[in-house]
Amino acid sequence: MTLPAPSTLHPILAIAVRSELDVIASRQRARQIAAICGFCAQDQARIGTAVSELVRDVYEVTEAGQVSFSLDNAGAGQALMIVVEDTGRDGVDLQAMLSEHGTHAPNDKHGMHAARRFMDRCESEASGNGSNIVLTKFLPRRNSHLTPDWVASSVAQLSSLPSNVALSEATHQNKELADALAALQEKQEELLALSKQLGERNDEVVILNGRLKEKAASLLSADQRKDEFLTMLSHELRGPLSATAMAVEILRRPPYSAEQTERMSQLIGRQAGHMSQLVEDLLDVSRISRGLVSIEKASTDLGDVVSAAVEQVSAAVGAKRHALRLSLPEGPCMVYGDRTRLIQVVSNLLGNAVRYTPAGGQIALSLQAEGPTVTLAVCDNGIGILPEIIPSLFDLYVQAESAANNKSGGLGLGLALVKSLVEIHGGTVTATSAGLGYGSTFQVILPASPAG
Repeated sequence: MTLPAPSTLHPILAIAVRSELDVIASRQRARQIAAICGFCAQDQARIGTAVSELVRDVYEVTEAGQVSFSLDNAGAGQALMIVVEDTGRDGVDLQAMLSEHGTHAPNDKHGMHAARRFMDRCESEASGNGSNIVLTKFLPRRNSHLTPDWVASSVAQLSSLPSNVALSEATHQNKELADALAALQEKQEELLALSKQLGERNDEVVILNGRLKEKAASLLSADQRKDEFLTMLSHELRGPLSATAMAVEILRRPPYSAEQTERMSQLIGRQAGHMSQLVEDLLDVSRISRGLVSIEKASTDLGDVVSAAVEQVSAAVGAKRHALRLSLPEGPCMVYGDRTRLIQVVSNLLGNAVRYTPAGGQIALSLQAEGPTVTLAVCDNGIGILPEIIPSLFDLYVQAESAANNKSGGLGLGLALVKSLVEIHGGTVTATSAGLGYGSTFQVILPASPAG
């Protein structure tokens, strides 16, 4: 090791070490000089620890020593240089005793270890007068141009160490410990707050993941329902088209009677009407989903709406020999809405009841005004509805029966149209059923409007 040239070194202070109290004093002075040189509180404590541990080791091994502090101006930046010297008994190889790998070092995990951890440099050399250990700590950049005279003047103004230096050092270390504990407590509170925030974020992520899974399941379900819908649409169109093609083929083969011609013409008309209704339902769904449905509201009597809807489904009711019972109030049940669309709502509910009620079944329609609302209910003793289907019954393409078991016809658009049209009128529609084989009830509630 080569010490800096004397011209670059500016001595600050030297302390002779002949007792344990001198070891403690060297720690206090090291901390004070480090503060003058602009080191932070943490570095002050580290420098003080490195010096005191190393000085203690030297004192215990050689029984006497000295620690000196200098300001080194060599190189690009300034540095605090601390030299710990052996001035004790002869014949002691201090360098070997304090070496990190020394086999006889009683404190190889104390002084040298602390010095290597806390200082920028830690070097040792043997000389004719004993051994020297040199510690270097570069000054913070913001204080890298201190003048030696100012540093020396500041050190000279340090007050004398108290007579009971050990008690003073213990008090100071207790304060440092208390400050460290307070800092740790503050960090712990910050960590707890951060942990809480992370927990909240984690909960939010779990909720979002749950929503994403629900959305994915919903999209898969919708995709499956659309596939089933296309299958049903193909089935619904194939029947009328086949019947129409058959009728046309028969009409092409003379001779044929007027009765046969009339019967085939009626068949073609019915099938064309069925396909026309399918197309109208699809167009309605498209218009409603895009917000383009045309609504012309006016004061309307739901009693008249029910009569018109019953007339529309009377042929289907008669074909299946259903008993249709109506319960209507004597006076008007006025609502503010589109008469044509409301007839569509009631006829769809009645048509749904006809479709899913076996021949000879019973269907009941009731209408009553209750304060600010008007309630319409359609009940049947048909096949009923599975409980798990009810929450999605009014979604597009959903039917009470699966596509594979659907023998009643229809595309599953009717109830979706009912829900959309009722909501456009500011109302609600619900479905209830005790289960398969126990029939079902559909209830529509609309805001009432004054008569006249």
